[in-house]
Amino acid sequence: MAKKKGNLIPYAMLIFSSVIWGFQPVCIKWLLEAWNPVTITTVRYFLISIILFVILYRRQGRQIFPHKEDIKWFVLMGLFGIFLNNVLQFSGLKETTVVNCTLISATSPAITAFFAVFIIRERLSLFSWIGIAVSFVGVLTVVSDGSWEVIRQIDFHVGDVLCFLSQISWAFYSFAALKVMRHVSVGVTTLWAGFCGAIFTLVYGSAVGEFQVSLLPPLPLLSFAYMAILGGLLSIFFYNYAMNETGPSLASIFLNIMPVVGMFSGFLVLSESIDVVQIAGALTIFIGVYWTTHGDFIANRLLHRT
Repeated sequence: MAKKKGNLIPYAMLIFSSVIWGFQPVCIKWLLEAWNPVTITTVRYFLISIILFVILYRRQGRQIFPHKEDIKWFVLMGLFGIFLNNVLQFSGLKETTVVNCTLISATSPAITAFFAVFIIRERLSLFSWIGIAVSFVGVLTVVSDGSWEVIRQIDFHVGDVLCFLSQISWAFYSFAALKVMRHVSVGVTTLWAGFCGAIFTLVYGSAVGEFQVSLLPPLPLLSFAYMAILGGLLSIFFYNYAMNETGPSLASIFLNIMPVVGMFSGFLVLSESIDVVQIAGALTIFIGVYWTTHGDFIANRLLHRT
């Protein structure tokens, strides 16, 4: 697809999605008081899929049904981006803070770049590898609370580990989405990926006895509406559209807005603390991500000056 010069719409969409997702962990904290991660993910994505199906079917008819060769990509997107990403992140948030969760999410660009080497055969320069390594040092700082003893004994906080694993699953989702959206519309992709993810989560939840729907009190209900409409339907559609326009590596850079919003949200809304270790870890992550995505450009500029 040809990229339009000067088109700022994809970037505005990425900013919108990142800000909405940055505050979303606060809503998850409130919603987890009433529903478990499996129930949240299942109901959320069935609702999103139904809304999208009604809208798209009225506009396109039977053209929205997936072709046989695309089903595997929708299944992979549902598995990694909906089921694993959401259940891992929500489960992690039960055990850790919004601040830690959003800081760990800042590694998404570095994780995406790392796996791009093996999945889409993208070549990384030495500067990019250095940036990835620095980002992971920042994550270790956050999840170990700055304690070398924790790192030595591999005794990380389970909530932080789950949040980190959710970012790995998101990277795989991005690659599958990029593959299928070369010839399938963003709306149709979002519909079937969400539906597959909801099916995966429902089957898992039924098997382990964790799918339990109950009436929601006012605050959890508002939180669910935020997650389903803003954080789900609109943000996922916007992110998929923008990622198709800019590519997964560039799109993932905008996710760095999430930890900034998340840190201040956790601090202001939930009164979570932000200590020196977290600030140091955050700065290390940001430096590593920036170096991963801009290291070659910086090096070229320095070489030209000399």
